[in-house]
Amino acid sequence: MTLGAVDGNNLDALKDAALGSVTAGAWAPDLDNASNKEFVTAFVKKYHREPTMFAAQSYDAAQLIDSAVAKVHGNTADKEALGAALKAADFKTIRGHFSFAKNHFPNEDYNVLQVVKDGKGGVTLKLVAQPMHDPQDPFVIACSLK
Repeated sequence: MTLGAVDGNNLDALKDAALGSVTAGAWAPDLDNASNKEFVTAFVKKYHREPTMFAAQSYDAAQLIDSAVAKVHGNTADKEALGAALKAADFKTIRGHFSFAKNHFPNEDYNVLQVVKDGKGGVTLKLVAQPMHDPQDPFVIACSLK
């Protein structure tokens, strides 16, 4: 397994050398949800390559912040309300599932991905399994946050 060693940053360069490589992450380019399909399509159109895990996480972070600012009607001076809106994580994540535990660690699905041929002469990451759905941080029980 190559955790983070293959993704949209280097698949074009690695090509067939990466075939069969297995990695894991909280996002996959072929996750079957409307938000992800829209994100991947727009990213490929603009940058002419597959998005990276970092691009996906950054996109979700922007969506999270936007949803929180909208929830407080732009009143970011109300830090308590803004914090609550962020913690609610009420946005259309491209990851499939996302929430925050009481210790503010993210709860998100984890996926196993494999590098495969993409049908266009290149390679891509394909979702092959989702062994962890909504895993909880094992230390959350020790957290004093409410």
